Amino acid sequence: MSIRATCPLCEIAGRAEVVHETVRDDLLNRFKILGCPACGHEFLFPQPTAQEDQEFYDADLQARNLMKQFQNNSAEITEVELSHWQKRKSIDTDRRMDWLGNLIPVGEQIIDVGCGYGVFVDAATKCGYQASGLDPSKIRVARAGRSLQGRFIHGDLDESFVIEERERFSAVTLFHVLEHIREPVVMLQKCFELVKPGGVLLIEVPNVNDELLDYIDEYRSFHYQRAHYSYFSASGLKLAFDRSGMKQFSVSGVQRYGLRNLIHWLDHRKPMLSTLEFRSSDALLSRLEQQYCADRENALTCDTLIAHIQK
Repeated sequence: MSIRATCPLCEIAGRAEVVHETVRDDLLNRFKILGCPACGHEFLFPQPTAQEDQEFYDADLQARNLMKQFQNNSAEITEVELSHWQKRKSIDTDRRMDWLGNLIPVGEQIIDVGCGYGVFVDAATKCGYQASGLDPSKIRVARAGRSLQGRFIHGDLDESFVIEERERFSAVTLFHVLEHIREPVVMLQKCFELVKPGGVLLIEVPNVNDELLDYIDEYRSFHYQRAHYSYFSASGLKLAFDRSGMKQFSVSGVQRYGLRNLIHWLDHRKPMLSTLEFRSSDALLSRLEQQYCADRENALTCDTLIAHIQK
């Protein structure tokens, strides 16, 4: 089955094949995932309206729906314990802080675009950076502002914000945000304008070439979701950077979820939400875990892609 659509990455219109018939968090069955015949990029169709998106993020529906679907509890996420969230994100936060610290000295100004509950901003501030966070979700920004350190701003990366903050930051971070954006090339250009000369733009996105997508149907149904407009491969990210006018960039892979997650999907056919750990802490599994993650990262069949763009 094919549908006439315009790719949000290469912007070429044509008849795109349906890659997946349904997406998570779509109670009315409105959306499908299409594959661009020109560049291969996978994307959500049709796009929600701007008002629908604002309501979706204001109410934090992505997180609430996840909890409701798999834990049968939609209320818990509205009052999420930030200590719980910080612990769950600790491996990611530590890795991202190491990444930032190897590139940008402590004390510099940074901004996390799409900061969510503000865990990374809090960690960067405590480390000594002048850290800000920007996010469209009222709930998440409010929770972060009440409980965590750093400057938190509710809103979008619009033209007025870019004009006011142009070339102010030594680092702009975009962690699992670009896939949520209806015009990814425009977003990249705006983010790059915030970076001062000599600074960096750091990006992290889910990988559409994650090998679990080839083997587990339930994982595919979980992976494709209403909140994500785009599904990037390494080549798709490089195309986005090329179209954004960026010259100095590198793309590599990170395997965030370890062997226990793989086994849980194979055994139970659903995500592992009962544990705070992305990877096993068992010493007996550590060597296997390292090899498993390294193999997937080297082949770029890992669950996550990261990119470093130099200005």
